[in-house]
Amino acid sequence: MFVKMTTSLFALAAACTMAACNSSMDVASYNNELITVINDNEKQMAGMNEAMNSKDYTRAEQARSTWSATLDKQIKKVEDLGSYKGDDVLQKGVLNGLRTYKKVVTDDYRELITIRKAGIADEATAAKEEKALNHINSAFEQAAEEVNKASDAFEKKYAK
Repeated sequence: MFVKMTTSLFALAAACTMAACNSSMDVASYNNELITVINDNEKQMAGMNEAMNSKDYTRAEQARSTWSATLDKQIKKVEDLGSYKGDDVLQKGVLNGLRTYKKVVTDDYRELITIRKAGIADEATAAKEEKALNHINSAFEQAAEEVNKASDAFEKKYAK
């Protein structure tokens, strides 16, 4: 059974050598391992949203920092897992999604926290906040589409 990423989530790998390719897992386990990694970001996002909605920007910054460190570990895990018998379509899709999250968490959320923490309620600040939010949402949507596309392609190849 394949587990797919939901579109409520979000999602460039180096080519793997045959020695690094994952041929020890069955296809469903490999798929589920990668999708579980990307879906784990829902927890991080929930923590971030909770902190931002409660206007606790110190906690939001802590959530951002924790999420960033978690993404580093997730990226490494997916890189280390390698491709499935030389097929890296799903691995690349998940890595692209994770790297998109990393950029959003590193840059866009940092900016959004700074804007909201400043508490300035003028038109220019509101425009900057809206731009940051739109970029975050767009990036997450694009990542989700990319991971779903890779997952679909992988499933079509290996579904029995």
